[in-house]
Amino acid sequence: MKKLFFLFITATFGLCHAKAQTDPKVRADSILRIWETEEKGGRMQLLKAGDTYYAKMLYGRQLLEADGKTYKKDIHNPDPALRSRPLKDYTLISGLVYKDGKWVNGKIYNFNDGNSYDVNLELKDGLLYMRVFKGVPLFGKTLKWHPLP
Repeated sequence: MKKLFFLFITATFGLCHAKAQTDPKVRADSILRIWETEEKGGRMQLLKAGDTYYAKMLYGRQLLEADGKTYKKDIHNPDPALRSRPLKDYTLISGLVYKDGKWVNGKIYNFNDGNSYDVNLELKDGLLYMRVFKGVPLFGKTLKWHPLP
């Protein structure tokens, strides 16, 4: 009887674990953490709101004034009302949706020129690959991000 109970518990745990490994919701939420650029010059946190994913820029060397402490203003923002806001914790990426193992159809904001570009994310071997492009992914740039513990 004890052996049968043990087999039942083991099988139940195994099925639950297998479902968690293949459950798209678990996989989709695997990007929800803080990521750092390969050069360690920037950090972003990926978050979720409803069924979409977005990112806040937590740190970036280019976000700071020469004193290394004060955040620059968003002077190139197309909305004049936002040009005086500091770039601390600004929304870097918005509108990502999880589809076929990737996060697609997002927009990434470039504070250097005030433009938004298309962005897709993909996880490979524990690293986050960010493809930034305008219109066609083929004509873009890929950035690699490392997870922080």
